[in-house]
Amino acid sequence: MKKLSLLLVLVLVLFSFAACSKGEPAAGGEAKTLTGTAEGFGGEVKVTVTVTGDDITAVEAVGEGETPGIGSEAIDKIPGLIVEADSTKVDVVAGATVTSNAIIEAVNNALAGK
Repeated sequence: MKKLSLLLVLVLVLFSFAACSKGEPAAGGEAKTLTGTAEGFGGEVKVTVTVTGDDITAVEAVGEGETPGIGSEAIDKIPGLIVEADSTKVDVVAGATVTSNAIIEAVNNALAGK
């Protein structure tokens, strides 16, 4: 009987966790998608930023004119650093300072509605 009661409690706890994780936005509000641009080393860098409340939850960057293997490294790394820090106050990628700063500026522009 004790084992059955314990099993029932564990099942109820698991269902409680499942009910709480529906993937809905945090209490901070609805998810919003913003866009911004800035001038990079090889032309315009465009970003798409997703925010939920005050949290930066996703950043995607595109800079078609940026140097492959150099600027492209910043395009690959900087968005993740921004999401992880929930801020644009992140270190630039060595050797790709202009592209890194363009991504950061474009995110700031998106957040400011520019």
